[in-house]
Amino acid sequence: MDATKLKTYLECPVCFVVPRSKIFVCKNGHKICEACYTKIKTQVNTKIKLCPQGECMYDNPPSRNLDLESIVDNSDVKHCCERSQCEVEMTKANIVKHEAKCDFREVPCPATICEKKTVLRLLASHIKSGHRYCIGAREIEILVRFNVVVPKGNNVDWPLQLWEYNRVQFFPQFVKRNGVWYAWVKVKGGPDVAEQWSYSAKTENKDNGIKMEFSGSVHPVDLRVEQVIQTGDCLQMNCKNIQKLKNNNGAVVIKFKVF
Repeated sequence: MDATKLKTYLECPVCFVVPRSKIFVCKNGHKICEACYTKIKTQVNTKIKLCPQGECMYDNPPSRNLDLESIVDNSDVKHCCERSQCEVEMTKANIVKHEAKCDFREVPCPATICEKKTVLRLLASHIKSGHRYCIGAREIEILVRFNVVVPKGNNVDWPLQLWEYNRVQFFPQFVKRNGVWYAWVKVKGGPDVAEQWSYSAKTENKDNGIKMEFSGSVHPVDLRVEQVIQTGDCLQMNCKNIQKLKNNNGAVVIKFKVF
């Protein structure tokens, strides 16, 4: 059987997509993918689901067609990317890798006060139309005047910063969450791009010689603020640290560098 016919044979008859996970069957043997089965509404009176192809009944839990699942796993049948705008088709093993870095995947806006889910390919337009931002070079400094513009509270988001080095865009981020300040760098790319870069974040009060510094892995644009904080790969400062790091002008300067 050629690949085209095999794909037609394996497709879910409801969504016409080759399943990647479980394939269920009703008592008459009609197949359905797990995603479509989940969407079937339970009958009000009987509390059961009926097969959309013939209103046949399913076992509870539904039976699986392990033979079809095995064919999907071991064949070269092409799967479509889950992103609706993407037209890429690859084998099951390769399509998962593609989707992790697909330009049509949604990522959180790098402006930490926003974090609106945006298609990666449209991220630049979203930033330009919705946010004010600063542009730097390989090294960038964030000057935080705590005695002038920093609002009080447990959660604070510093304005979006953007800088480009070797045609790669980076976003230095500085936030306060639950009374602790965090600083890190994200890159406009997935884990495969992030693993190629490291960063350092350094702050020093030259008036008293106190300084703090952190070096770690750059974070992919896909991660939200809470996810980055959970990794521990960031400069962390409590309120006592901030007080000691303020210079005579009441400011803290954080210098970021990528390498």
